[in-house]
Amino acid sequence: MKHHHVFSKFDCWKGYVGPGFSANFLHVRTRSYFAGWEDLGGQFVATELPAFDEEYFEWIDLLEAVTTARGQFKMIELGAGWGRWLANAVAALRQANDLPYTLIGVEPEPTHFRWMREHLKTNAVDLSRCQLIRAAVSRRDGTLWFYVGRPATWYGQAIAANPLAWIERLRGVLAKAEVRVKKVRSISLRTLLGPLDRVDLIDLDVQGAEADVLESAAEELDGKVKRVHIGTHGTEIEARLRRLFQGLGWQQLNDYPSGSQSDTPWGVISFQDGVQSWTNPRLNHRT
Repeated sequence: MKHHHVFSKFDCWKGYVGPGFSANFLHVRTRSYFAGWEDLGGQFVATELPAFDEEYFEWIDLLEAVTTARGQFKMIELGAGWGRWLANAVAALRQANDLPYTLIGVEPEPTHFRWMREHLKTNAVDLSRCQLIRAAVSRRDGTLWFYVGRPATWYGQAIAANPLAWIERLRGVLAKAEVRVKKVRSISLRTLLGPLDRVDLIDLDVQGAEADVLESAAEELDGKVKRVHIGTHGTEIEARLRRLFQGLGWQQLNDYPSGSQSDTPWGVISFQDGVQSWTNPRLNHRT
């Protein structure tokens, strides 16, 4: 099946990958232990373009944001995990237009946050151009309770609702699963966007907080952000996001519900998390 046209602007890397790593088509190297992947040892690889799965649309949004950026590329990754999409953006920039960049990565899980810094350094991302924030993104600044733990096998850590009741009820279960509830810093999207004049892409996967985060920063989004890619978690959240962006007059690029099998231009794809992506017509027509 033919790939989206944006991939034609990039070459697939091939070469030697050292023990303990994998590499994608942009030559972004990832340590196997970040996701509990099997260590296949050092080998020569000829990489391929991404598979047609739910992440394919995230690749499209990232690469289109990179190739349409002008002057400087600015990106925010919320629920950044090990910062994989930040590293992918810099690797794409090196091939596409080699623009200077400003990156913001927000991640509250302590091991994932440490891995993010390690991953960016591994892939020669200039950390002086990065603002890495150990926090959960939320509707407002402050603190909140957050699930942490099992970093190599779980990337679904989320804000804990009614945390004290859950801690007492699930104390034994959480301990056995190596999961705990921890008070962490919270930061709002309004605060993150405050000092910025323009953002080419916000990529967020925040495990159910996406509508709260985006609704509370609607004015700043509309005035400063060119494109948003969202991993969605439930029909009510997806409906709220549609109302938000349609009300702002944004253009919908993708909308595939979570827990679905959906027809796409690249065949039927299974979506565990849903996908929505939107562009801001008032900013995207500018050069």
